[in-house]
Amino acid sequence: MPGDLRDLITASFDVAAADAWSKFEVGEADKLVLHEAAMKVLKVFPGRMPGLCALMSGLYSLALEKLGSQRVYVVAGSLYIGDKRIFGEDGEFDGKRAFSESNIDWNGHAWTVYGDWLADVSVCRTADAGSPRLLSKYIAKEIGKGKGLLACRMASMDPAGIRYTPQYVLTRDQVDAVGRGALAMIDKLNGTGSQ
Repeated sequence: MPGDLRDLITASFDVAAADAWSKFEVGEADKLVLHEAAMKVLKVFPGRMPGLCALMSGLYSLALEKLGSQRVYVVAGSLYIGDKRIFGEDGEFDGKRAFSESNIDWNGHAWTVYGDWLADVSVCRTADAGSPRLLSKYIAKEIGKGKGLLACRMASMDPAGIRYTPQYVLTRDQVDAVGRGALAMIDKLNGTGSQ
């Protein structure tokens, strides 16, 4: 995954950003930042809400950047359990177009990458909602119900378990737009949005 991801970061940002990403290794203080930012996002999104991966990942990346020391990347692509695709499609995915539209219509998954770690604040919430069943069963067995954050070093991921396949890295403008969308949804859920 890192070789492909480096190319995707370069395409959406530049070579310097990809170089900085590839050199950053998450330390103990960074793990606390991953957790603290996740708790902020998970507090504002009620549990068992599927289909919010882009919104939650965008907001999570913004929270991480406020607390952390390095740039965070929101990655879009496919999610697998072993060789079974849960979300996403094979082949080309025009992320530049998809994430530049106000209503994102796409069957993939989004997560964040912080240095050599992958962090996903939405997959457990989606699994807790019960569908897709294979994802729900896997998360319940391997992580547990009612969890919020899946975070681990990318190199330690078991290819026979949950597997993330990156296809696009959102640009800064796209992350900001998705983050604004997340905040608008939170306002609406809380009844504080404009009528």
